[in-house]
Amino acid sequence: MKGSSYLYLHLSVALFGLAGLFGRWLNLAPIQIVQGRTFIAAISFLIVLLISRRFQFHKLRFYRNTAILGLVLAFHWIAFFEAIQKTSIALALLSFASFPFFTLVIEWLLKQEVFRKLDLFLVILSLIGTALIIPWERGESDLAGFIWGLASGLSFAILTILNRRFVKKAKAIDLAFHQDFFAALVLLPFSLFLDWTLNLDDIGLLLLLGTLFTAVSHLLFVTALMKVPAKTAALIAALEPVYGIIAAYFFFAEIPLASSVLGGILILGAGLIAQIRVPT
Repeated sequence: MKGSSYLYLHLSVALFGLAGLFGRWLNLAPIQIVQGRTFIAAISFLIVLLISRRFQFHKLRFYRNTAILGLVLAFHWIAFFEAIQKTSIALALLSFASFPFFTLVIEWLLKQEVFRKLDLFLVILSLIGTALIIPWERGESDLAGFIWGLASGLSFAILTILNRRFVKKAKAIDLAFHQDFFAALVLLPFSLFLDWTLNLDDIGLLLLLGTLFTAVSHLLFVTALMKVPAKTAALIAALEPVYGIIAAYFFFAEIPLASSVLGGILILGAGLIAQIRVPT
């Protein structure tokens, strides 16, 4: 039913938004969090593929493309958790919310299109929003967190565009499995040199992050896309920072600055307008 698809979509976006909280709960470096998250998610996807007998081998080009996507995904999540650990969750999520702006600009550059008046307006709106979010009078840690948040948004925009260009006919769960697998694989040489002293709480949180907040949320999102138009899905996905900020208030009593909220509204608004004018 279409109603349940919208419920799945909102639930998946909420889970994605709440995933940022693990950057505070886990006493691990971002690279370790991403290593654990992608490894557990890949194992979860593999189990589903094997049980459903949908696991298949692909041509060499598919593995090359998904390896590139996995590399970008690994950097995206590392940048995301770096932002979470260096500044407030609200500031990290709002700076990450710049991804629709980056997507818009990159697609313009790739297509070599001329800016229309509305396009120029959206760019200016996003830049004003970004200027309002920048922690001008805060410490170096907040500024670093803001920059990492922008890097997370930029890499997510690149990941989205590459997904569209590289593997148009692949099944979503198959694509997600290979991306997580290659992300975990590329991080392995680096994470081996880190201290992996884990207690039971860390192990439990990593399992929860990798299964419910990564694999399950991704499957819910894919399932919803079967019934919900792509344009509508993109609009609902823009609520991810909202869910995350609300959760940060209840779990950590974090209240974002009014200027940051206004900047986030401008950025999200520009992104929503850009999505509305894109054909479904």
